Amino acid sequence: MFIPPLSFADITDQTFETSIEENQLYIIVQIQIRDSNQNLVGYIETDQITVLNFEELSQILDDMSANPENTKILTINDKKYEVITGVGNAEYVSNTLVSLSGITNDGESLVYANYSGFPVRSGDLVLTTWTMVRPA
Repeated sequence: MFIPPLSFADITDQTFETSIEENQLYIIVQIQIRDSNQNLVGYIETDQITVLNFEELSQILDDMSANPENTKILTINDKKYEVITGVGNAEYVSNTLVSLSGITNDGESLVYANYSGFPVRSGDLVLTTWTMVRPA
């Protein structure tokens, strides 16, 4: 049986509220591009996300939420939300174009953000911050 991926990118009116109501999860990705001298040379932020494996991602979020350094509780309109943050970085050894960021587990892609590409040069560092919000 094939189950299509859950894609927030396909929903043009997707907001925090509709993501939480429909999917019990809201994700935003912030990407910093820094040159070899650590100067900020680019920034991208998107909530146009595709979740390929919701169950495995939820398990990872459960594990991450056990660490108070990764998790905060936020109250909005008397509703509590768990805010889980994870950071990844990649240093590039050659010039290329980057247009995709993702979370994988054991080589399997769980979630990705596809955005307009940006060029990186050898020595550039790309810092990706994933912020995932779900009801507490």
